[in-house]
Amino acid sequence: MYFGKTAISTLCLFNFVSFAVADKLLRNRKLGPSNGPPDNGPHGNRPHSNKDEEDDPRRPGGPNLDFGQEADYIVVFKDESSHSSFSQNEMATVNSVRHLSFMNGEVIKLPNAQAAQQWAERDDVLFVEKDQEVRKLAETVPYGINLVEAFNIDYVADSGVKACIIDTGYALLHEDLPNNINYGNDNLVTGYNPYDNGEVWYKDGDGHGTHVAGTMAAVGGNDVGVVGVTSKAKMPLHIGKGLTDSGSGSMSGVLDAMKNCVENGAKVVNMSLGGGGPSSAVQSFLTGLENDGTNVLFVAAAGNGGSSSYSYPASYDSPLVMSVAAVNSNSVKASFSQYNDQVDIAAPGVGVKSTVTTSSGASFSYATWGGTSMASPHVAGVAALIWSHHPSKSAAEVRSALECSAVMPEQYGDDVKNNEVGYGVVNAKNALALLEFSDFSGCPTIAPTMAPTPLDCSEDIIEIIITTDIYPSETAWVLTNSCSNTEVASEDNHPFGEYEYTTKICVPPGGEYFFRITDSFGDGICCSNGQGSYNILYNGESVASGGEFLNEDIKIFGQCGTPPPSPAPQVTATPSVAPTSSHSPSYPPTTTGAPSQVATFSCPSGQVEFSLTLTTDNYPEETKWVIKEGFRWQTGTTLTTESFGTYTSSQTTYTETICIIKNKSHYFRINDKANDGLCCEHGTGEYSIALNGQGPFYSGGDFGRKESVKFMAFPDYNEMHTFGIEIERERKGVHPYLDKTREDEEEKG
Repeated sequence: MYFGKTAISTLCLFNFVSFAVADKLLRNRKLGPSNGPPDNGPHGNRPHSNKDEEDDPRRPGGPNLDFGQEADYIVVFKDESSHSSFSQNEMATVNSVRHLSFMNGEVIKLPNAQAAQQWAERDDVLFVEKDQEVRKLAETVPYGINLVEAFNIDYVADSGVKACIIDTGYALLHEDLPNNINYGNDNLVTGYNPYDNGEVWYKDGDGHGTHVAGTMAAVGGNDVGVVGVTSKAKMPLHIGKGLTDSGSGSMSGVLDAMKNCVENGAKVVNMSLGGGGPSSAVQSFLTGLENDGTNVLFVAAAGNGGSSSYSYPASYDSPLVMSVAAVNSNSVKASFSQYNDQVDIAAPGVGVKSTVTTSSGASFSYATWGGTSMASPHVAGVAALIWSHHPSKSAAEVRSALECSAVMPEQYGDDVKNNEVGYGVVNAKNALALLEFSDFSGCPTIAPTMAPTPLDCSEDIIEIIITTDIYPSETAWVLTNSCSNTEVASEDNHPFGEYEYTTKICVPPGGEYFFRITDSFGDGICCSNGQGSYNILYNGESVASGGEFLNEDIKIFGQCGTPPPSPAPQVTATPSVAPTSSHSPSYPPTTTGAPSQVATFSCPSGQVEFSLTLTTDNYPEETKWVIKEGFRWQTGTTLTTESFGTYTSSQTTYTETICIIKNKSHYFRINDKANDGLCCEHGTGEYSIALNGQGPFYSGGDFGRKESVKFMAFPDYNEMHTFGIEIERERKGVHPYLDKTREDEEEKG
């Protein structure tokens, strides 16, 4: 169920950066300078499929790390018996920093890489990982906006719904925050500090935690300060000082605080913090809670990097974790807000005024901050608010109510979940109204465009049967009619869990169809992480199937006119102006020749015309280009190339045409041997590329050594907006002989 557009309220995540990615060292796996720790992924053990994944921020196995210095490590034993034996016989011989007895673990200070490896190879040890540093996310300070609009919804006292805030602490004596004295409840605000550093949870030497707390629970009606989402000082709070007064902490400290929040009965836990990569220890803890049926929801800030990278804990692929993006007063995604397929929902995070403390924690005031750290507590506050009205509901039901009732900003055009704002901007009134439906059991499935099942179809029927692997959110597919160049059906993402589903579509009789399935991680849907597969039936007959691929698999079936022949590349090259002189940088031609007439060019069925229009600079022999077919440049098939020295006329326009396979991924790369592109130091050269004689879909020329354009060969590129082009440009000023790869050496020739 979705609701109409309504006015939205307000919502900082301070860049939660870790200097080390989680380094899980499995038994019997050697760790050395050239053999980094194995890859675990956020969900368990995932081997790399190729080199490109080694720097994936979600994967603890990359990039390779230097373990040469003393550091704290989380050591988790196989079982309770192994941990007990260690505690009795060896505890006195090690430097134990923290006990994680709830998961049979210890945080141990180890001197170097060899020591970490030795611990990882012990038969009684399940895994070892570095104890990462976590801290607040770097803030922005924009102008203010209105706070979240939940004034007419009161928190239900004695509902048993408690919220926990894991942050830098809580200013218990702030005039505008709930405390145990003024509101007659000794247990209204409690807390815990996991660090043995002399700090206390009820003081905040940084101010970040107090700002977050004010957004969630600043007192209303007291004629001072601001108003929080739950503003009647009735909601019990538990504070986990997972970050110290310096604004940072350790992953084990945050994990300890998470455990303490759950033990103290918190239903909603806000985490406006983040770190480099996923932690196997945290993932294991979340999995344990899920398996035990624990009713808790962790709400975390998506990150302030302004990129598509994953920040943790927000990006754990767990039904217990929600990732929150930030929007401004116009419900436009904030420029700093990270965007990816783990973003669930959005909330105001630009110009949020709330409670703060001074650096010493001795005085209190108010400040306007911005970031996803400010967005997250809006969602956490709304979750606790609506949950208090229906305390018997499960965490899954509350999460679904938040997602299904979110208001999608108008600029996105529809209610389909996207990577920027997830399901939309959180809305307390809508969420409460939805949760009050007795038969509410979750959002309507975001299904592909399809007719109802069973079909009463007088035309042809295409049936797509897909079984996902254990990472369904990584899978997407699209089916297009190649004859009419229209999209027939598609699926961009999937809910949590491994499952099989079927899509049936009525289509006109006859026709050629193009099916493309992709995996964002690059390991297909079979067989490393589940037995995923796909099967396509055309009028009951199987015409395509698969599952084992890397980034994409493409199948074409049916017939539209003459069947497509083998794609033999065809190239024409016609200089617009005949060469008149040898290269002379001192006296370049003063005019650019007009294109000459070229014979009519057409491609066979199943192929499209790729055309390159290239105007050389004053040094034409320094230019070369290549076009490849394939999803990756390194593994693509070269279709044709023009080498250095091919072009000899300066300031001359050339036209090149080639037939390429329709609906396939391609790369065009242009190189300049002198590292100064085509423009503008030595002439006004440029290039443009187009498909099927339409207007150019990309133009360039101002680059350094090279520029690459990745694109899909659609017959009408402008209408196929789903797949945007990707540009990779090497800037000018990079020395052509520094940081060379083997590929660079080949491009020199």
